[in-house]
Amino acid sequence: MPTRLILSLAALVASLPSVRADWPEWGGTSSRNMVSPGKNPPLEISPGKKIKGKDDVDLTTTKGLKWVTRLGSQAYGTPSIANGKVFLGTNNENPFDTKYVGDRSILLCLDEKTGQMIWQFASPKIGTGKVSDWEYLGLCSGAAVEGKRIYLTTNRCEVVCLDTEGLKNGNDGPFTDEAKYFSSPENKIDAVGDTDADIIWTFDMREECGVFPHNTTSSNVLVLEDRIYATTSNGVDWTHTNIPAPEAPSLICLDKKTGKLLGEEGSGVSKRCLHCSWSSPALATVGGKQQVIFGGGDGFAYGFDLSFKKDEDLNIINELWRYDANPKEYRGTPEAKKKYSDYDGPSEIIATPVVYKDRIYTHIGQDPEHGEGTGMMTCLDATGKPLWTYKGINRSVSTPSIVDDLVYVADYSGLVHCLDANTGEKIWVYDTKGHVWGSTMVIDGKIYIGNEEGELHILQAGKTMKEIATIDFPGPLYATPIYANDTLYIMTMSHLYAFGAK
Repeated sequence: MPTRLILSLAALVASLPSVRADWPEWGGTSSRNMVSPGKNPPLEISPGKKIKGKDDVDLTTTKGLKWVTRLGSQAYGTPSIANGKVFLGTNNENPFDTKYVGDRSILLCLDEKTGQMIWQFASPKIGTGKVSDWEYLGLCSGAAVEGKRIYLTTNRCEVVCLDTEGLKNGNDGPFTDEAKYFSSPENKIDAVGDTDADIIWTFDMREECGVFPHNTTSSNVLVLEDRIYATTSNGVDWTHTNIPAPEAPSLICLDKKTGKLLGEEGSGVSKRCLHCSWSSPALATVGGKQQVIFGGGDGFAYGFDLSFKKDEDLNIINELWRYDANPKEYRGTPEAKKKYSDYDGPSEIIATPVVYKDRIYTHIGQDPEHGEGTGMMTCLDATGKPLWTYKGINRSVSTPSIVDDLVYVADYSGLVHCLDANTGEKIWVYDTKGHVWGSTMVIDGKIYIGNEEGELHILQAGKTMKEIATIDFPGPLYATPIYANDTLYIMTMSHLYAFGAK
């Protein structure tokens, strides 16, 4: 083959977009759109059967499995995949390191090729009980990975920065007393080692911002240039009627390198909070201008720019617009105000708003423990003006997937809705016949969605609804399916399965 032709082919191949890609944060990118760039996801898979009397999987009964790793007893922190590693949240009911005992929230770092544990972040409980740090819930937030750094919110209502390599390559500081941090009154840690996390910095939102987290601190941070935007999980107390910290912010901005507080929202989200602020911030860039999009615990969607306003000694994140994602009839009238507990009452925003073609897609929902109820999805322009609404959806905590001008979104009742992204017209609805906590994931024209019954449903994307397969797993599927580097990750409450070619 002539050298010129070889060079031309090499240049062509180099210019083609890679179909192998990491999934380094919630939504894959800051737009939070649950669509994988990968190709050819596995369709014929099986998690196999457990060995009788044990929690281990009989590998001879699996299909298409690369590896499986035993987790704790509860796992909600959807995996992130970056730099040859898998990061996920679980609890300590199946300790990877015997020096850590009792109830803890765990961020696991696994080897992407083998599923073997590399290191872990073993966070102690804050001692408040269910009201702010629910027992055995584990780490509910996902990890945002950028370069050699990981950013996440912990069960302790902290934002932390970790080294992706753990302590094996030394203690990078400025935080140097990991043993003290990992110690609890019941479990003193005398020394840490290669399989422990390397903490770079921590920011305590309770101490620094007066936050009162409800049940758990749960959100995925937005890394934006030299900043981090994080949801505080400020909410109500155990009575569900009192807001202990109405002046505390629901969204804060930190310096990425130091963890220093740069600014906080002053829009009054906490004063109007219905339950808790758990939604994750997203980024919209419209006309070259960046906006942080946030779904509040008050049921409003917000757009903030990157500037601050001075209010005494505080930097207030500048609000551009806000939109009530609840229709008026859900809130009622001053004379006949609807209750939050009503089936057709108001709800907060828990699912992450998604940015697609300069538009913002958001919808309302409640803690799944509250049960089913009415919902609504809205499409907004970059000024917060509603372009359409869809009331056919029930309460939802699931982040949408939008591709080819079609929206795929699940609700807690187990229905997957396909809508026209431009008009909100219903195209089709598919019933998984089980409650849904996770989000749809679109991969190369296929929709993957799990439900509480432990069923992974695979559907054909497009205007014609078609079921491809339903695969049973031995446990609820609360986490979102993730596809990264030709590997499909499915997480039950106790196991992480990695499917793909070995």
